[in-house]
Amino acid sequence: MSFGRRLIQEDVSFRVRRGEIFTVMGGSGSGKSTLLRHMIGLLRPCAGRIRYGGVDYWESSTEQQDALRRRFGVLFQGGALFSAMTLYENVALPLQLYTEANPVETRALVRFKLGLVGLRGYEEFYPSEISGGMRKRAGLARALVLDPELLFLDEPSAGLDPVSSRRLDDLILQLRDGTGASIVVISHELPSLFAIGDNGIFLDGDSKRPIAHGSPKYLLEHCDHPRVQAFLRREPVRDAGTHDKVVQDR
Repeated sequence: MSFGRRLIQEDVSFRVRRGEIFTVMGGSGSGKSTLLRHMIGLLRPCAGRIRYGGVDYWESSTEQQDALRRRFGVLFQGGALFSAMTLYENVALPLQLYTEANPVETRALVRFKLGLVGLRGYEEFYPSEISGGMRKRAGLARALVLDPELLFLDEPSAGLDPVSSRRLDDLILQLRDGTGASIVVISHELPSLFAIGDNGIFLDGDSKRPIAHGSPKYLLEHCDHPRVQAFLRREPVRDAGTHDKVVQDR
């Protein structure tokens, strides 16, 4: 992954298995959200392949890419709700764009998805009228409305208080267990990583490459790389010839 001559990450290779929660870890600026944009088809890698079930996304036709994108849902960091639309209208939008659901079917599906994330009765509220945690859950309802096989969640707990963050973690686990969807979580929120991560990859911003693979709990117990340990334990790491450096900065 690069922007012009600026390398972001290289030698990034991993597999997300069906029904698991895969975490992408690393400090700020390591390329986590950039990796997400590559995975969902917003950015093309300068080298390598992105495959869904063996299908190479960037070697596919436009029609095939559209079909692949409909198989996954995305929750962006800020929720990405349209402020001039009600929660109902926000969640209904993918149905209106990509399906032939009639108004009765659409209303039933939207109410069901909002109820799934604990927002039944908030259909006519605008994003500005609800809390940050509720906006995240509304964004999640929209990501779920097409029943995706794969969910991408970009910093889902960022900006939430500890109680709201825990509720969202529990909801993510319930969604995985209830739907069987694979979930990719981009995060550096340690409590959430330890609570939900089944597997993962650690991106290092200095070496510009992954330096560890495994669940957050596994890496904490078994990975001896000082940067990984510093991140997971929220401790400074000392590099040879440099001053102490805080890797986990938020």
